[in-house]
Amino acid sequence: MQNLIKKISMVLLMFMISHTIFAQRVEIGPRLTGNLNIYNQDRLTGTWNGVGIGIGGVVDISFSPTLGMITNVTFYDMRNFSNETTNNNVTTETSLSLAYFSVDPLFKAEFSGFYLVGGFSLGIKISSSGEQTQSGQNQNPTIRTLDLQTNTMKFDIVFGAGYNFQLSPTMALAPDFLIYIPLTDTYDVPGTSNSVLTLKLGASLKFTL
Repeated sequence: MQNLIKKISMVLLMFMISHTIFAQRVEIGPRLTGNLNIYNQDRLTGTWNGVGIGIGGVVDISFSPTLGMITNVTFYDMRNFSNETTNNNVTTETSLSLAYFSVDPLFKAEFSGFYLVGGFSLGIKISSSGEQTQSGQNQNPTIRTLDLQTNTMKFDIVFGAGYNFQLSPTMALAPDFLIYIPLTDTYDVPGTSNSVLTLKLGASLKFTL
């Protein structure tokens, strides 16, 4: 897994270096995101959703005043979701959690600070866990660990928008909103389609190189 992450990082680094040669402006900085995750699966009852966080960085390359590319790299992309049901006075809560190393190369169209982006996201699973808790009247809660088979990689199509607030000639604060539409299954369940739709609200502090 570590070798795969290193190879992907090197390819992206070479890609960004080659495009930087033709860039009019290059900005780089830290990035923090909060996300809402909605889990969907065939024949699944109830609503499964949850929130998570992401910590990483951004590289913003402008080839002209209106066209460019933004690459978000998230070293810890947490996606949580849970469900709670009650039957015969027994409440069952199931919570699932996944963490990814993700890279989002996005094409950018910018107009007076406001920009639109579109592209794809590659996520490499770092960890996954699950837990089910049952509780009822006059009984102690019972907790069971869930060991679900998850896919190592996930692919999403990404669309979104943001705005560059220029704090100084060399520094900008950029909030954005991104939608991650899944292309692959999250869990390896033969014959059962499943995926996670993610809505991300993020903020980047970008410095001009």
